[in-house]
Amino acid sequence: MHSTPPSESDGDSTIKATDETTPLLAVAAEGPSAEPIDEPIHKTNFQDNENEKPLPVDQIFLLCFARFVEPIAFFSIFPYINEMIHKTGNIPEADVGFYSGLIVSNVLSP
Repeated sequence: MHSTPPSESDGDSTIKATDETTPLLAVAAEGPSAEPIDEPIHKTNFQDNENEKPLPVDQIFLLCFARFVEPIAFFSIFPYINEMIHKTGNIPEADVGFYSGLIVSNVLSP
């Protein structure tokens, strides 16, 4: 026979049968669990704040420009990969395509 430990949520020591439909956690009491706050909530308006710094438009523009130019610069090296492999790698001309594909696949894969 399988017996279950006494339920501590009820406060008594009776043994209750459990099955797959028995909740694993004790049921929470009905109603709100926190006390209401008596302090008023102060809402701030961004227009009322005179100490705000202006938006750094120049920095944002430079970041956008860099994000635009980086893919162009990255993909502009692909036409020259074959020549680079042939001259610097001392690889036969028949194998240049294999090694350039190997470099491109490693560069583009995450």
